[in-house]
Amino acid sequence: MSGQQDQLDQPRQADERQAARQEPQLEPEQPSRPARESDGWQILSYMLGGMILYGGIGWLISHFTGIAILFPIGMILGVGLSVAMIIFRFTRT
Repeated sequence: MSGQQDQLDQPRQADERQAARQEPQLEPEQPSRPARESDGWQILSYMLGGMILYGGIGWLISHFTGIAILFPIGMILGVGLSVAMIIFRFTRT
């Protein structure tokens, strides 16, 4: 009886070893969120808001220090940060 049991256990043990060697199954990728009609307005408001906020900060600092280049630097910095925030918010699922 013991011999038959060993013969029956061998294929099962081989299947278990093969299953342990296989790579783990990856979960299926979840679909990204669907685009909404308001996304364009939200992107536009981020772009304008970044330019206005950081351009305004640059203008205030340049007004009090007399360094005129800070206003355009603030606007460029605002656009850059806005683009980064747009990429961060709209590419995450």
